Amino acid sequence: PVTAEDGRVYNRADIKKHIDNAEDDNLRSPVTGAPMGPTLVPAVQVQNSLHALIEGGTVDDESAERLKEFTATKKKAEAGDTDAMCDLHAWYYSGNMGLHKDMKQAYLWCSRAADLNCIMGMSHKGFHLYKGLGVDKDEVTGAALLGIAAGKDHALSCLILGEQFCKGTRGLPKDHKLAKYWLTKALELNQDHEKDSGRDLADETIDKCKKMLTELDGDTNDER
Repeated sequence: PVTAEDGRVYNRADIKKHIDNAEDDNLRSPVTGAPMGPTLVPAVQVQNSLHALIEGGTVDDESAERLKEFTATKKKAEAGDTDAMCDLHAWYYSGNMGLHKDMKQAYLWCSRAADLNCIMGMSHKGFHLYKGLGVDKDEVTGAALLGIAAGKDHALSCLILGEQFCKGTRGLPKDHKLAKYWLTKALELNQDHEKDSGRDLADETIDKCKKMLTELDGDTNDER
């Protein structure tokens, strides 16, 4: 919880989204409609009260457990735990753990993990830069980070690299042999690490990968 300049307490993700979506010089309180500035201050007393309610059993168990897990994970991330940073990235990216989707926060945490040489963090940072999610688009740096992560056996990075070779995009040549290599490796890694949520490919991503491989096989047969 944070206190905004209108004196009201908000969930940080909600009020930050409201501030980011406001037009220039036209930020207004979502409660009163009056003009206000963008400064947010941690509502420490409110946060302490929430923790007291949780400890006292007033808040329902599911919400309490989510808050406890989020708080513990953020504390680890702030202390330099890259796995925790990647968890925060995933939660902000997908809107899990009661959070709203926030691409800027998602990028912030994966970027911090990448700066500490975390392969998963590099992959996520590369993807954000490549797509321009929560950060200015930078396809060159994004592709470079994805290439590093692919070389370190990160499944999603392998898939993206395979797709680039398949289509001949982002400065890479169209090379069906390399495309098949990276796409096949992505599926193999996904199978090997099927219980590792950080490396799993979503079902629709797996289907997309298989479809590209089928099309590549068809092109190879036509060339013969």
